Amino acid sequence: MRTSKKLLALLLAAMMTASLAACGSDDSGSTPAADNGTAASDNGGTAAETPTEPTEVQLPLADGESLSYFISLDANASIVVTDYNDNEFFQALEEKTGVHIEWQMSSSADTLTNFNLMIASNQLPDMFYGSQYYSEGMDAGIDDGYFLDLTDLVPEYMPNYSARLAADPQAQIDTVTDSGRIASIYALYTEPQGPWLGMQIRQDWLEKCGLDMPVTYADWEEVLTAFKDQMGATAPLSVTFNGTDTMTGGMAAGYGVIGTWQLGEDGKVMYGPYSENWKQYVTMMHDWFEKGLIDPDFMTQSAFMVDMTSVITGKTGAWISMYTMPSLYEASSEDPDMYIVPITPPVQNEGDELHIRYRDTYVGITTTLSATSDNWELSLRWLDYLFSDEGSMLANYGVEGDTYTLDDSGNPVFTDKVLANEDFSFSQAQGSFLMPPSSVACYYDWTRELASVPEKDVTSYDVWSAAGQDWTLPTLSLTQDESVDRADIMGDVDTYVQEKTTQFITGVLDIDTEWDTYMSDIASMGIDEAIAITQAAYDRYLAR
Repeated sequence: MRTSKKLLALLLAAMMTASLAACGSDDSGSTPAADNGTAASDNGGTAAETPTEPTEVQLPLADGESLSYFISLDANASIVVTDYNDNEFFQALEEKTGVHIEWQMSSSADTLTNFNLMIASNQLPDMFYGSQYYSEGMDAGIDDGYFLDLTDLVPEYMPNYSARLAADPQAQIDTVTDSGRIASIYALYTEPQGPWLGMQIRQDWLEKCGLDMPVTYADWEEVLTAFKDQMGATAPLSVTFNGTDTMTGGMAAGYGVIGTWQLGEDGKVMYGPYSENWKQYVTMMHDWFEKGLIDPDFMTQSAFMVDMTSVITGKTGAWISMYTMPSLYEASSEDPDMYIVPITPPVQNEGDELHIRYRDTYVGITTTLSATSDNWELSLRWLDYLFSDEGSMLANYGVEGDTYTLDDSGNPVFTDKVLANEDFSFSQAQGSFLMPPSSVACYYDWTRELASVPEKDVTSYDVWSAAGQDWTLPTLSLTQDESVDRADIMGDVDTYVQEKTTQFITGVLDIDTEWDTYMSDIASMGIDEAIAITQAAYDRYLAR
């Protein structure tokens, strides 16, 4: 198997990026647009209107002062550095700002544990990653005395961040709490990122089987049968029920359902597995299980994405993954004909519309300030630089003439130091020379990653965007009491649904005779109360 060290590193990086994105989707950010009225100047001078355009930052910000920062080490960066002070971008940032960062590094696997230990000890650094891990929500983080309330501070001390927010109505909604407070500074995307996660299929197998791209469930059954009989696939379709399928809708999207919270046709909140739509989907999956068309071990698949070995060895022919992965799968396989393309989920009838997919992304990871920090003003100024034109260019592309040059149109183009480095993959180069993905909140140009992605894989955005996202819930913010109450209910419900769905699909339970019991059991666990809680949170979101 032709799997190089660089390719394996890229895989780890891709999985880490996706995992952090999934965690970010749990952030409890929210509130109406920040007040763009008057604010005092940075140096305590007369009041001035908050800029609506980025402003130049007077550097340096300090003369060798230090700030502390708890952060999760990017998977790529962990291969080449053990401390972000060894990263060339952060070195350049310190030189420009005069601010030294004392990093408290955590491996990605230990971040949740270390965050909770940090909160429990109440020994917080000036800034930290992980606000989404605070189980009772952003507002509670402020009320409990851990998160600094930034509502009045951002307009005054972060003019560039405020200007970026003023230009993006959706980001204004996504970066505040339901009570209207700013609890964290978010990475703001230079442009929305479309669905980076969706279904993929072996185009070369379709051609060898003489089949067109499947559209309906009937088409898909024909294709998966051919993959099994003609191509020798032992898991023609690879699915999971607690990972990416829930995020994208996966094969269930054509039934208008998803394995978690969603909106129904009437625009009201519903819990997908507590619906007749779910029964239709599970009934079909049972039929395909009996015919050997899905992974017989699907119930053990809990990873974020399909197992790489299943793809590159020809065990499966259709699955869910990120748009960056096909080229890695193809390069790692011993099959020279492997050719993977994106595909939309099936529909029941040709012409039907899909309403569920991975939502467009406007904001990313958060940087939160400690409520007890004596250095909050310098922290805000330091962060604001990363939202200025100069600071964001440095973060995304590095140093001109070293890691990038400008083309005739004035657009940054990476040099071979990043694109064709003899020692590092593109992802490792980002971790070594640039702001690593999912690290510090900044004005983030996600399109920089397209430099290493083949054009055929970039088209995934267009293919997956063909489905609507109007039934996919945005990130919601629950109150402290709501978080506790819903978690108490859903802990039992989710476990029960996982168990019964598996039994229905494998035939251990007869869905026709046991479905009513399944529904009544979920009702007895308090699902209606959980739905009411989620609906209230969604109503507040709409009112932001």
